[in-house]
Amino acid sequence: MENVQINKRVTIVIPTFNERENIIRLLSLLSKVIRARIIIVDDNSQDGTAEAVRSLNSPNIQVIVREKERGLGSAIRTGIQKAIENGTDYVVTMDADLSHDPIYLPAMYEKAREGFDLVIGSRYVKGGGIENWPIKRRIISWGANFLVRLLLRSPLHDNTSNYRIYSTRAAKEVLKCESADGYEFQICAVYRVLKANLPVAEVPIIFKDREIGKSKLTIGQIYKWFKYVISLSRS
Repeated sequence: MENVQINKRVTIVIPTFNERENIIRLLSLLSKVIRARIIIVDDNSQDGTAEAVRSLNSPNIQVIVREKERGLGSAIRTGIQKAIENGTDYVVTMDADLSHDPIYLPAMYEKAREGFDLVIGSRYVKGGGIENWPIKRRIISWGANFLVRLLLRSPLHDNTSNYRIYSTRAAKEVLKCESADGYEFQICAVYRVLKANLPVAEVPIIFKDREIGKSKLTIGQIYKWFKYVISLSRS
């Protein structure tokens, strides 16, 4: 694929926790597709994730290691805040485990440039899909999105995907999700953007389950997520 030149006012935020092997492969793939600033927010991984990224000596990659804080949502907020402070027009969020293929970024970026403040890499629109997920994960994901569409009246088909592009004004809205430190952040972010009446769009992606490492999602986190959606629907 040709190298797509994206201006340096695009920042990619990638939260990590014990993703040494995956993140190096992901950064290699990204370098073949885009030119952008990258912020790695690492929750003090013990496998040397941060050290491996720093060893690349890339001037476009910033590593933030959080020794006390934990959680996907809070890590994304940390990255978004830093991206805004650095000066950016768009903030991309994506997972470190190679489930989000960089090849979709150009299409997502073009959609954002059309004027959409939130663009989601969607598994549940025409052309999208999931590879190598067990039926249990598929049911949980489908049920979660059905619940959000029903209770929060979201027009989006994939509300839980972390593969996103936010405009700066949308990014500032999602920073208001101060209490959403875990997976519930994805829902709060959608809620905040919709509440601000900002335009949203979806671009189809094929989501691939991780090959290395284990999912960080637990039953306890799913329960916390469910309670959070209910509380938002009552607000």
